[in-house]
Amino acid sequence: MAGKMSPRIVSIALAVILVLIPSLPTLAQESDGETITITMTTKTVIEIELNPTSWEIGQVNPDTEYETNPAQTWCTMTNKGNCTVNTYIKGDDAVWTESPSAYKWTLSNSWSNGMQEYVLAYLDQYSSSYVLITKDESGGGAEFYSGLGIGEENQKKFGLKLLTPPSDYTKGGVGYFSGGGEMETTITISGVAA
Repeated sequence: MAGKMSPRIVSIALAVILVLIPSLPTLAQESDGETITITMTTKTVIEIELNPTSWEIGQVNPDTEYETNPAQTWCTMTNKGNCTVNTYIKGDDAVWTESPSAYKWTLSNSWSNGMQEYVLAYLDQYSSSYVLITKDESGGGAEFYSGLGIGEENQKKFGLKLLTPPSDYTKGGVGYFSGGGEMETTITISGVAA
């Protein structure tokens, strides 16, 4: 018995080997064919930077035009977000800073100024004519810059123009222009992902 192996042990060993042989290629195939799916959610960030953010004109006269200097490149707009944006522009009424509810100039929807009505417009760096700014985003200046790319290499420049109302005093009356009151308005530039 010392030199012979029991036939029963040999048949059990062969059965184990035969069971393992078909399983090895199957295990290898499953391992080679696996994939990994990665799902990510990103947030669109819209951030528009303007420089400068205020225009200090100083004392103004009735029925007079004022332009930023330089006319076309006074303000720089930079897209600091993470996506290309379409930008829009709108203005608002100008109010007396000491008492906003007491006196205002209405922003005109045309190129005409009138009694307590003023005009705002912008001139972009590529144009030779001004575009009217209105109180809503559906006017001629609504789509300010489309496809504004990300970063400083895609900056856009523009300037502004203001036309003040005519004097609003009557014979013998005193006009608001001569009293040194301060008027203030805002221009809003907004953006949506392109």
